[in-house]
Amino acid sequence: MILVTGGTGLTGSHLLFELTNQGHTVKATKRANSSVDFVRKIFSLYTPKPDDLLKFIEWIDVDLLDFSALVNATKGVDTVYHTGAVVSFNPKDAQLINETNVRGTANVVDACVQNGVKTLCHVSSIASLGQANEQGVVDETCIWSKIKGKSAYAKSKFYGEMEVWRGAEQGLRVIIVNPSVILGAGRWNSGSGQLFNRVSKGMPFYTNGVTGYVDVRDVVKAMVLLTNNLEIKNERFILNSQNLSYKDVFTEIAQSVGKIPPRFEIKPWMLSLAYPIIKILGTIVGKGAVVSRENLTSAFSSTFYSSEKVKTQIAFSFTPISDSVKFIGEVFQKKILL
Repeated sequence: MILVTGGTGLTGSHLLFELTNQGHTVKATKRANSSVDFVRKIFSLYTPKPDDLLKFIEWIDVDLLDFSALVNATKGVDTVYHTGAVVSFNPKDAQLINETNVRGTANVVDACVQNGVKTLCHVSSIASLGQANEQGVVDETCIWSKIKGKSAYAKSKFYGEMEVWRGAEQGLRVIIVNPSVILGAGRWNSGSGQLFNRVSKGMPFYTNGVTGYVDVRDVVKAMVLLTNNLEIKNERFILNSQNLSYKDVFTEIAQSVGKIPPRFEIKPWMLSLAYPIIKILGTIVGKGAVVSRENLTSAFSSTFYSSEKVKTQIAFSFTPISDSVKFIGEVFQKKILL
């Protein structure tokens, strides 16, 4: 039996489609006030008969901070995919982020250990990775050397990983994935969906920063392949399709929604004038306290991520970001999702 935490999120819902489409019966957790309607809409993007797959999901209302509920949810489970997390870069949410992403992950780990779960696949983030190596590239060997300037979210994903490694020391087989900026059709007022929403209203500006991007469909496919490969144990993998400039990504998004591409470069000294736009960039990338003007340098920095490890170990190939953006843009124009 498989359990997916955070089943109503972007990654969780796509993972549920991937698993049920392969014929698996799955248990999935959601918050008590969360609707599964979003999951049905996600399924509808990829199949004309979503209900045929949705019937393979057993929904369970679970708060990640409720250890006893997690113990009950993991009974009889062999594999847990932990996608549940709070994604926010507002300092006001720091306590909630820390509790959910660190203590909640610790609870998942402890529940798995207590019930003899064999494998835990944990979704982390590039935000938890260290500085670039001597070649100017961030890979799985890059370790945190400083905590100053990191957002509460980045810290929570780093310490959440520490809880997962603790589980490995207790005999749990663990796999950690570190996706770059996840692009996927979903909610247009959060995550990368904000970019499509904002660009559709007109975004003439861009910064010269560079970061990595990956299709959510690739993220879940890689998770399943890595988890099913029993030769892989207690390892982490960066999931990144391409490293692209904000200008290039904004241009492709603009073209996908029929808008004019950005034309004016924002320089660092223009920060106060362009703060709202740069704030969106910071929120998507997840670096720094994005509501603070002093910590928005990530919008102007260039970070390159390597996914050679996953490409080599399981011969994985990523969807070109241009194809991902084109698909998401088509979904956005149809206003299919919330």
